[in-house]
Amino acid sequence: MRINLRIAAVIFEGGAPRHAVVRELTRVRHGVVLDTIAKLSAAPRVDEIILCTNYPQLAEEAAALGARVVADSSPFHFGRALQKIVREAQCDGIIYLGGAAAPLLSVAEFDQLAEGLRARAPVVITNNPQSADIVAFAPADALLALSPPENDNALATLLKTGGLTREFMPHSVGVHFDLDTPNDALVLSLSPHTGERTQAALQELTWDSARLTQAITRMRATHCECALIGRVSPAVMAHLNRHTFLRLRVFSEERGMKALDREAQGLVVSLLGHYLAAVGPRRFFADLSQTADVAFIDTRVLFAHFKLKLSEDVRFLSDLGRYEEISHPWLREFTQAAAEAGIPVVLGGHSLVSGCMWVVAEHLACRNENS
Repeated sequence: MRINLRIAAVIFEGGAPRHAVVRELTRVRHGVVLDTIAKLSAAPRVDEIILCTNYPQLAEEAAALGARVVADSSPFHFGRALQKIVREAQCDGIIYLGGAAAPLLSVAEFDQLAEGLRARAPVVITNNPQSADIVAFAPADALLALSPPENDNALATLLKTGGLTREFMPHSVGVHFDLDTPNDALVLSLSPHTGERTQAALQELTWDSARLTQAITRMRATHCECALIGRVSPAVMAHLNRHTFLRLRVFSEERGMKALDREAQGLVVSLLGHYLAAVGPRRFFADLSQTADVAFIDTRVLFAHFKLKLSEDVRFLSDLGRYEEISHPWLREFTQAAAEAGIPVVLGGHSLVSGCMWVVAEHLACRNENS
């Protein structure tokens, strides 16, 4: 154990949101970033907090909380930016976080992560074997010997191939929940563990949460048939089986499609995508309604299967069921069919069938205890 290792937490949060729905989600993300900085500041074993951002107001508020702010470079490249921070920080270990990667991670969990680096270096500790957004590693300069990655999805795997021993964080709602899409934010509002800045931003949202509310209501029934479709992990299935009375219908495809570069190379293939193409969205959701009481769908696998190049705002409009605002013909039809399905269908990305399910399980358990 090397107790004198200097550990820095590094948070990346950047962007240029133009559409209203993206700006609204960005405000929630910024609340998460500030709450995360506050928690890291309270973790005794974290020595420095660094925020890389291009948002001036976020930078100002983060600095007021004690973070050192680094302006992101233009054009931005994730790996080169992180390597530059490692060179300049003169630290021995890094805890890297995507901006909204850990809204429910506790002070104790951050502290344990830093302690893990001190106790077990050389090591990389991550929250996900396929597509990590929390990556802690020591020695920090191990990253400098590697080709800079394009994004954070493959960072943990890259460090493992570079010689660090890979370990995984213990399962918890904080470890698995990541805020990426509008429905992630709506699910996050169910949790009693959000920070005060995040909670304030969530309360300002005016998005329609009826489908999620209907889904949660149905899931309270014993033996509710719950369909999970997309990049569903065994850990999620095990957790739901252990802590709820749901009967799961799971179709898991293309886990690791980003980290393995399958999406970028156009290699993603989905059996449900083939079925959807064969029968069309209306029949697809009609059949789904005959086999489940509620469904959560990671649509990004289907989008990649069909090789759709959709902007962030269009994906988010689909997540929220706002098909009237979507001009893409197929996505408009798909989103409308989901919104009008005979069961509550909730759309989103990977976190919807991952961390969101941990929050939902906790919410259902609390309601059962109080009923």
